[in-house]
Amino acid sequence: MSQNTLYNWSYEDTKSRSAIWYTIAIAVAIGLIIWGFLTRQYGMSIVIMLAGGFFYFLENNSEDHVAVDITDLWIKVQGNFYDYARISGYSLVYQGDQAVYLRLLIKKRGIGILNLSIDNSIASNIRSILPNYIEENEKQEVTLSEKIIHLLKL
Repeated sequence: MSQNTLYNWSYEDTKSRSAIWYTIAIAVAIGLIIWGFLTRQYGMSIVIMLAGGFFYFLENNSEDHVAVDITDLWIKVQGNFYDYARISGYSLVYQGDQAVYLRLLIKKRGIGILNLSIDNSIASNIRSILPNYIEENEKQEVTLSEKIIHLLKL
C-alpha cells in the first residue's frame, strides 16, 4: 500500500514565557497548596501538586517544531498517524479573517480535538484537498477559552 504526499507544512510551537510568568505560576501553586493544607483540603493540595507535575512533564517533553503531512491515506503529525477513518471531520478556525487552526475531530474517547497551526495560504491549499477524504464542518472562530489559553501562554 503506497501513499502519496498531497501537502505538508511545519510550524514552531514554542511558548515564550518570561521568568516573571514562571515566578507568578509557582507562587500561585504554592499559595494554593498551603491554603489547601491550612483549610484541611488535602485533596485539593494533592491535585494542585499533581497538575503542576503534569504541566512540568508536558513542558519538558513537547516538541518545539511540528511537521504535518497530508497524504491520500492519513494525516501524519510528528510521527502520529491519523487514518481518515479515525477522523470524523475538520474545521478551519479563524480569528477575524486570519486562519489560525486546522481543527481535526478525532474519533476517540477523551480529548478528540487536534488543533494544528495554519495561515491563510495553508488554509486555501488544504481546503481543496481534505474534502475528498473527510467532511468539512462549518467555518469556526477561536473560542473564549482558546483566547484565554493563548493570553496566559498555557
